Amino acid sequence: LMCKPKLKDIYPLQEDDALPDIDHKKERKIVLTNEKKDIYEEPSVKKLLHDPDYPSIRKATHDVIISYEHYTVEEVLIRLLPKSLSEIPSSFEVVGHLAHLNLREEYHPYKLLIGRIVLDKNKGIQVCVNKIGTIQNEFRTFPMEILADDRKKKTSDGSMDLVVEVKEDGCRFQLDFEKVYWNSRLQFEHRRIVHYITGKKRPTNIKKRSAENKTEKEKVENRIVVADACAGIGPFAVPLTSQYDNVEVYANDLNPISYEYLKKNASLNKCTDLKTYNMDGRYFLRQLDEEKVHYDHVLMNLPAIAPEFLDVFRGWQGDYEKKPMIHIHCFGSKVGGDEEVVERCSRSLGCKLDLEKDEVSVHEVRNVSPKKNMYCVSFRLPDGVKNLDRIINFGSITANDDVVEPVSKKARSQ
Repeated sequence: LMCKPKLKDIYPLQEDDALPDIDHKKERKIVLTNEKKDIYEEPSVKKLLHDPDYPSIRKATHDVIISYEHYTVEEVLIRLLPKSLSEIPSSFEVVGHLAHLNLREEYHPYKLLIGRIVLDKNKGIQVCVNKIGTIQNEFRTFPMEILADDRKKKTSDGSMDLVVEVKEDGCRFQLDFEKVYWNSRLQFEHRRIVHYITGKKRPTNIKKRSAENKTEKEKVENRIVVADACAGIGPFAVPLTSQYDNVEVYANDLNPISYEYLKKNASLNKCTDLKTYNMDGRYFLRQLDEEKVHYDHVLMNLPAIAPEFLDVFRGWQGDYEKKPMIHIHCFGSKVGGDEEVVERCSRSLGCKLDLEKDEVSVHEVRNVSPKKNMYCVSFRLPDGVKNLDRIINFGSITANDDVVEPVSKKARSQ
């Protein structure tokens, strides 16, 4: 079949196509693709044409006008990009009404064309942006440019104004894509951690949840307290406190704009038991300790430098009978990365993690670049930190974050 968007594959017969003894109104014409040299030699088509039980099946012609609107992004790019490019970009991240591309340098001369095609072919997307550098600041935002923009309202001050709203697992999140960190590829990791902490799996489809009478909060038997040191706009904190009862979250982010959206999203989702902070992650955890807050889980989702934050636990003065589980998101090598990230955590803690005693597990979150993966290391705070010297003043941590997101691509058809 043609399988073209906005085009039918089955049409009524015209009178001049009909056989003398068959009413043309009772027949239909199936239009096959002409992209193959001889579609009639395809086994399935050939079998039908020669089937004695269906003598009325026959060859015919049919004119179909195919224009730009009938081609997919991939099909248009194959036709328009130079043949010197052996691969074509084939996917992008969708964040609300925004499409985020990460084009390699060889595609830059054609970036405006690519952006325009992405907007034309995707209903609901209004603006297309391209990442033009690596993450190089403490807020994990990156420089970007607008490739195509169909929004009716344009800013007068020259700012991008990339405020969008996304839905994830029944929660609504508002954010400024230019000024805060958000990655839609992490939605399954957000869900995994939330389910891990609560010990409950909640249906993510809203209709299914309603059918199962799960519109109300899930009841967690024993109260759980979570310290989210790098909370961003709330992908962990918001579902934990809007969808689960008896869960309390202390959520912090250094980026003041992320902090404002964290508060906004907490209100938007009617979160309860969510307290927000805007400070350095280590001083945030130290403040909770001074306030005698006992947390059961600590989240540190800052992949470039999160393991280095673990020195905050040296000389920890909490209850060693109820040590928290720590969840660290970080980058590591594709080969041997699990051992590498555990060693990195041990080094920052100041004591070696015991894989069995400290309940250490490493989860491979996703592919980040040709040589790196993102991992999540989970472990029970080790007893070994108890007798270490407590750090009073924390220095700055420089990220060696030259990670480049992989570009999804597809080889040209020959």
